[in-house]
Amino acid sequence: RDIDFVRHMEKINGFFVYETKTENLKRPRIMDRMGGDGPTLIRHMSNDRPEMRGMMRRKMTTVDASKELVIFVDPYSTGCCVAKEIKKRGYNIMALWTNGFSEAMKKHVPLSCEGLQYNFELEEATSVEKTITMIQNAAKTFRVVAVLAGGEAGVDLADVLSEKMNLRTNGTEIPNRRDKRIQQELIKSAGFRSVRQSAGSKFTEVEHFLKTELYPLVLKPIESAGSDGVKLCHNFNEAKDHFGILMKSQMINGGACGAVLCQEFLRGKEYVVDHVSRDGIHKTVMVWVYDKRPANGSQFVY
Repeated sequence: RDIDFVRHMEKINGFFVYETKTENLKRPRIMDRMGGDGPTLIRHMSNDRPEMRGMMRRKMTTVDASKELVIFVDPYSTGCCVAKEIKKRGYNIMALWTNGFSEAMKKHVPLSCEGLQYNFELEEATSVEKTITMIQNAAKTFRVVAVLAGGEAGVDLADVLSEKMNLRTNGTEIPNRRDKRIQQELIKSAGFRSVRQSAGSKFTEVEHFLKTELYPLVLKPIESAGSDGVKLCHNFNEAKDHFGILMKSQMINGGACGAVLCQEFLRGKEYVVDHVSRDGIHKTVMVWVYDKRPANGSQFVY
């Protein structure tokens, strides 16, 4: 159904409509063509197109966003872009930092989000209940309408808080969605092809796997992000040494490495699929191909 709809939009050029105006090319007045957020393209929403009527409906709302609050847990990198977009739509925003989150990563903000100001900024308390109380005390009359992960490090706490606060949530049925070992086990249980792997916090738990699998093998922290700690090992001794290094390492997002994941090396192109699911409806919004190669002493540079 989605593919047919996309093909229809392609035929009628219904994705974007661009409008132009005469410019003095000799000395263009840049600021005349730029708003406070940079260059602006005029987009006509699909449901405003006559030929699209009947296919989409604009949902009207009486919600006053200025009285509502959206919480972002560990908003860094592109998570800041989501926070900025939410704020542009009139909502108040809160940054909630998890315990042990790296101070350096807090400053990892895209150029497009420089100057982004949060209405509230808090640190995670010693328990979920105390964290919720702290949020409520800070929010006062603002109604919390969403708790979102602002980055991979914030996924677990965002799931717990959104569930406890009776908001839209991914829930906690999966105990740790960041655990790459669990991700592969879920794929396997659903009947899909999965990666051969072994994981553990002690070397004896993965030793048999490392002795019996064909090399090279990939070793990484079970909660690795951005290729942090990922290494392609070409023999048993190299794998053993890297296991020891990881178990003594501090992760880039903060915190220690809880366990090491050892996986077969998958050759070929790597794809990234941006996918959104809500209420049983699943949408694939973008597909990317990674260009990943050895550089600067690392096996994996994007």
